[in-house]
Amino acid sequence: MAATPDIKLAASPCTFEVNVSKESFKFNAAHFVAYKGFRERLHGHNYHVSVRLLGNHKIGPDGYVVDFGCVKKVAKDVCKQMNEHFLCPMRSDVIDISEEGGDADGGSIKLKCEDGAVFVFPRDDCYMLPIVHATTEELAIFLWGEFLRSLDSGFLLKRGVHTMEVTVSEAVGQEAIFRMAIPSLDTSEAEKEKLHDVATYIAQGEVVPMPCPSAPNTQHEEKKRKLNGDNKGGCGSSCKGCKSELSEKLEAIANAMNDGHFKGEKHVGATDLEEFLSSK
Repeated sequence: MAATPDIKLAASPCTFEVNVSKESFKFNAAHFVAYKGFRERLHGHNYHVSVRLLGNHKIGPDGYVVDFGCVKKVAKDVCKQMNEHFLCPMRSDVIDISEEGGDADGGSIKLKCEDGAVFVFPRDDCYMLPIVHATTEELAIFLWGEFLRSLDSGFLLKRGVHTMEVTVSEAVGQEAIFRMAIPSLDTSEAEKEKLHDVATYIAQGEVVPMPCPSAPNTQHEEKKRKLNGDNKGGCGSSCKGCKSELSEKLEAIANAMNDGHFKGEKHVGATDLEEFLSSK
């Protein structure tokens, strides 16, 4: 019989990982994304959650990286808590959120948005989240923290897990992933909480426009309808897109007049200017 090859695991590049994704890891919830100058309409998603645990080149004495059952229980519990709720972004910088009523009537949550829209939900129908925009990306960060807290970082490290990844999808083919190393054993609880503080992952400054190929002006047109309560298509004075577009048109008209483009015409109307601009 041939001798068994001497395999040196310590020098092996192999690693183990556990992926847990079940049909039951889902929750249905309503939300809207809002930031300076923009707000989505209230709508909902059938969210799905999955977890990936990255381990080292050896599994535990029991043959596991981590028992699937441990991860499944946490995922189901978290999804159950969030199911059939409005996801309320408590740290929004453009929504004024207040609580009204008392214990007798259950209370309500009132949201007053930058564009003047007001929403009032029963308190028990809201899931109050320490997030800013209620995007899928931010939900992934939040849920990463929930999994870390419930599974316990010390337990994961002792099992050889060095990194955890949480995926949240709002529809088939639309998902966000948050991945980070498990904090070391000497990390304080306060420091662990900071690791999944959503606000620390949000860049500061002006929003960079996202011109979608299928609808290049979607965000800008939405802003025209909603910013400052203007439903006639005109932006507020803060709209740099409109300012820039108007400046270019005025400059073109001024140059044409200086060059004598309209010389000899008795009357120049709006139609003449529109025809001129369309020819440029």
